[in-house]
Amino acid sequence: MKLSPLLERLDGAIDELRAAHPADGPGFCLALLAQGDVLRQVHHGLADLSWQQPLDGDARHYMASESKPWVAALVMQEVAEGRLALDTDLRPLLPALGEYEQPLCAGHLLRHTSGIPDYLFLWGTQLGRHEHDFIAREQALALITQAGESSFQPGLRHEYSNSNYLLLAELLQLQSGLTLAELAQRRFFAPWGMGSSSFEADPWRVLPRRARSYGRVAAEPAEAQGWQELPVPLGTWGDGGLWSTLNDQLRAERRWHEDWLLQGERSLWARCAAADERYGPADGPYRFGLEWLQAGDQRLLFHGGGYGGFSCLLLRNPAQGVSLVMLSNCDGFDNDAERWAQRLWGPAQA
Repeated sequence: MKLSPLLERLDGAIDELRAAHPADGPGFCLALLAQGDVLRQVHHGLADLSWQQPLDGDARHYMASESKPWVAALVMQEVAEGRLALDTDLRPLLPALGEYEQPLCAGHLLRHTSGIPDYLFLWGTQLGRHEHDFIAREQALALITQAGESSFQPGLRHEYSNSNYLLLAELLQLQSGLTLAELAQRRFFAPWGMGSSSFEADPWRVLPRRARSYGRVAAEPAEAQGWQELPVPLGTWGDGGLWSTLNDQLRAERRWHEDWLLQGERSLWARCAAADERYGPADGPYRFGLEWLQAGDQRLLFHGGGYGGFSCLLLRNPAQGVSLVMLSNCDGFDNDAERWAQRLWGPAQA
């Protein structure tokens, strides 16, 4: 497989990113992995503007919705080992769903086809709430409980809702007797050598080498513009809550690709990317914590996330053994999977 065209396209994209993000502001970490080897790795900008600390591969970033694939993988492990069935009605198990009338299964939650309202949307509709207000796990569960019903018949269509993965975390904890942080540490992070990755329910807990996230302060004239630090005011996990580093994510990518090569259709990626029509449309791109997209003749697997000025994207080409990993602490960073897929694997531009 020739990687030269891919690397040429990526190098052009990196040059554009460097030009768009001043080196003395927040920036990005980026790496391209192919058959286990890192072919490109770039760290641009600062992890902490107060102390002028540069970003590097060990700077911890908030991964936001990139937490979801890890939760989905934990659920699918439970299914593979016979401790959980995707079609089990969760209403008797999860108090927050006790008053919902229609059966709700783990498969619906995984594929975002449950119709359960997003607790972040519900929080935002309350009078007196500010976007930076802290949301505790108990508050999020109470909002789901109060909603009391799905907005459509489960399985009918896809509607992204953070409530789904918050509830899956509750289910995993109920099944295992461990917190999500403990379970992920035992199943993935410790065995895979991901020493700087953890699920955190306290957004203010001190973490070594934690990057800060920033957004632009609008001002006139332009020379007066500066940066403001952005909070991550979430005490929830499952839908988010994961902190990690570029180096840890590269360790994980090697493991995911190895599992794909060795296990094939039994690999975690394959099981999480399966089109199970019991829980949603067969052609729906969002599967069990992962999404598919097409770029040229290549089929790519991805997920990403963004919150509080942090953003990330993990874009994979399993057939080629290639992964693009990007983390940023700059609000507005382009982590759109479709654009990056077309940029790297789409038809050549005239």
